[in-house]
Amino acid sequence: MTDTNVDDIPKAHETVYRTFLSGKTRPLSWRRAQIKQLGFLVQDNEDAFCKALEQDLGRSAFETTAAELIPIKAEINDVCDHFEKWAKPQKAKTSLTWVAAKPVVYSEPKGVALVIGTWNYPITLLLTPLLGAISAGCTALVKPAEQAPATAALIASLLPKYLDPSAFICILGAIPQSTALLKLRFDHIFYTGSGGVGRIVAKAAAEHLTPVTLELGGKSPAVVLDDADVEVVARRIVWAKFVNAGQICISTDYVLTTPAMEPKLIAAMKRALATFSAPAPGEAQTSLLHNASYPRIVNANHFKRVSKLLEGTKGEVVVGGKTDAAENKIEVTIVRNVKGDDSLMSEEIFGPVLPIVTHPDVDSMIRFIQDRETPLALYVFTQSNKKRQYIFERTRSGGFVQNDVLVQFMIPGLPFGGTGQAGYGNYHGRRTFDAFSHERAFASVPTWMDSILALRYPPYSPKKLKMLLLFTGATIRKDRRYGAGFLVKLFAVIAAVFAVRAKL
Repeated sequence: MTDTNVDDIPKAHETVYRTFLSGKTRPLSWRRAQIKQLGFLVQDNEDAFCKALEQDLGRSAFETTAAELIPIKAEINDVCDHFEKWAKPQKAKTSLTWVAAKPVVYSEPKGVALVIGTWNYPITLLLTPLLGAISAGCTALVKPAEQAPATAALIASLLPKYLDPSAFICILGAIPQSTALLKLRFDHIFYTGSGGVGRIVAKAAAEHLTPVTLELGGKSPAVVLDDADVEVVARRIVWAKFVNAGQICISTDYVLTTPAMEPKLIAAMKRALATFSAPAPGEAQTSLLHNASYPRIVNANHFKRVSKLLEGTKGEVVVGGKTDAAENKIEVTIVRNVKGDDSLMSEEIFGPVLPIVTHPDVDSMIRFIQDRETPLALYVFTQSNKKRQYIFERTRSGGFVQNDVLVQFMIPGLPFGGTGQAGYGNYHGRRTFDAFSHERAFASVPTWMDSILALRYPPYSPKKLKMLLLFTGATIRKDRRYGAGFLVKLFAVIAAVFAVRAKL
């Protein structure tokens, strides 16, 4: 499919805006039908998605199914089962003074959303935010990542077949299309990608005071302490570098461990990698670069970037290190004796290279993490919950996992999102719905309350102010929960109720 003509983007924007303002997307029955259709879009075309991802990333069908198709279908089922409950008006917990006003919070759709996906997981990282927009009652323009062109074209062809084409429109293209989109006013923008582009998105959104969800990345460390189960640790960390060739925003970007643990960990990682690199039944033994189940780097530019970081390291390559420019492939590579100022520590690697940094104790590891930008994920491998909690309380991160990697993205009920340079806002489950919803406050103040609220009217007097303070309870209490103000309010409400009954 060809890129969207830049001149057609304002027309698409107007179309989805008119659809939203018509009220078409508000009925829960309409939303449910669209959510179901999104599920069928994925389920009916699983083979096509697997082939597209094999073409874009060289990724196996098993990995695409396990890492993208299963999670997005589970998310769709979860939202479909619960969004009607989430959308129900919620009674606000309020003070006794305002109970009669019946305060309620409505989850209202924000309006028209812009969803910009990324290339490393171009299905789930695009369709999950779109699911949130649908369930909240929004319309949306959807921009897949141009770096995964086969998947982007597939989504663009399927979207109008399954979803309402007046409410959800796909925009294909690169910088010109993204630039044109960001000039327009949206009611929410959801962007997944790099921090550099995230800043551009946030700046453009600020021109229209548009709220933004930024799902970025960063250098996510894995802290491996001496009491960790080294064989399990090695398998899990190496797996995070093998899957999608380490092109995952929450992959282990570097390891922090002690000098005593380092050689044991490296030896275990070699054993784990040898197991992962074994050929499938019936296939001949090949190097990892020629293993059919091992993905490639997405394109030549990213291959050169990761290769340059590896070439510039002053550390010692102890595992892997080979590259294939023709295939854009880099072996899972482990580098020891890496310092804080090494090329591999200068930016997020986003590839299959794993530097190991040693520190003598937990406190020096914590300082190393604290001196850097807040990571999207922090992994701690230890059998001691006390040590884990010690690190947890002294660090910051988008997510925190003990004794595993990547799983926080897949566990239902957990919010996924970063803080600081890793982005802001989160989603998954209820929070996917909330990201595209506005909590609209509602109150209905009965006219009989004017006998009480008359204290606010001029002419003002010290007596009125004193009564107002007592009535509202706007005095900081020391120890007692219920003071004179509470009693005054209670008697006032009782008197008002009896006065109303007397009139009936």
